[in-house]
Amino acid sequence: MNNNISLLIGLKNNLEYSKSCYYSIRENYPDTEIVLVSYGSSDGTHIWLDSLQDENLVCFFSEEEKTLSDTYNKAIEISTKDYICFLHNDMVIGRDFLSSLEKALSKNKVVYYKVIEPPVFASDKRLWKEIKDFGSDFETFQFDRFFQFENNRIKQKGEYTNDVSFFLAAKKDVLVKINGLDPLFKPMFCEDDDLILRLKMSGEKTFVCPDAIVYHFVSKTSRFSEEFQNKTKKIEENSLRNFIRKWGFTNQSKTKKKLQYGLILDNPTDETVRELEIFVDHIYSDYNASKYIENEQNNTKFNLNGKFKGKNTPVTDDIIIKFDAKKLSDKNRSTFRNLADCIEDKKNSEKNIFQKFFGKPNCFKINNLRVELKQHKSYEQQLIIRKNV
Repeated sequence: MNNNISLLIGLKNNLEYSKSCYYSIRENYPDTEIVLVSYGSSDGTHIWLDSLQDENLVCFFSEEEKTLSDTYNKAIEISTKDYICFLHNDMVIGRDFLSSLEKALSKNKVVYYKVIEPPVFASDKRLWKEIKDFGSDFETFQFDRFFQFENNRIKQKGEYTNDVSFFLAAKKDVLVKINGLDPLFKPMFCEDDDLILRLKMSGEKTFVCPDAIVYHFVSKTSRFSEEFQNKTKKIEENSLRNFIRKWGFTNQSKTKKKLQYGLILDNPTDETVRELEIFVDHIYSDYNASKYIENEQNNTKFNLNGKFKGKNTPVTDDIIIKFDAKKLSDKNRSTFRNLADCIEDKKNSEKNIFQKFFGKPNCFKINNLRVELKQHKSYEQQLIIRKNV
């Protein structure tokens, strides 16, 4: 299957990393299809791509600025093999990488490989990740030690898990079926959480193959790159806000249900509106949202104009939340971050069963939030297949 796997690598500047990554792969895999896609690179990357003479290379480049999701979606589109594998250009892949993937993909549609990393995020322990230092960049990388480590490792049995990442290989049709990654997250971050969530909801099992290993220098061409290192915090914040706008919960939520919330907000302020807007579908208040929308609309593809309603507008949402912004506290912030979990817990609690008999049905209080369930309906299945915007 080696010749039926396309290695997909998205590029954005950092030409020297791209060159080193490409040539290190070619040294061990001269016949494997590599797909390189670059949008908006301005450091000579496109000239280099145009100069490559490689019959097993598929590449595309454009001066247009696009998201990481757009970049990998284009790579999926132009790849010619039945299986694809996402890589970054700050990686070195093992000599047994493709043969191990081949075995795993013969039985599984989605496979996550093992990432060996230096101790940058050492406390972040994952099944698919192992901390071991072979160098911090291509110039200092100890190739011989890494390949010896790969050769001497005790073979590990793969397993199914929910602990997964962006670093996957899959049958191409699986990603085409859900219409690839979502460019909502501009320019990057959270597209991996979104993709994994949609794959799981579509019924795909996630299998980790620990014998297929790569070495990852860790975000050398993204969060720690010269281009993005001073913008990362803001980009991550915007991406997380858009993830919550889309799904209505954070990725840590136990209850993966997209519910429809209408927030009746008393005493709104600029601060509380900014904090709470992302968690609900509509806000009913006397707040003049024009300035907020003007400042925030560039950070999202969601139409914020349609989100704000007058206080006396009839509420059409499935779940009505009444809240006084003056009572915003850390406890209430936590409730908004975990609305789906809190509502699910209340629905299943003995107190709520008692309330159905002796109080108003489907009404309860969570800290300072008054909640009314008008309709028991969820919409997450409608988000599995990405809509083109």
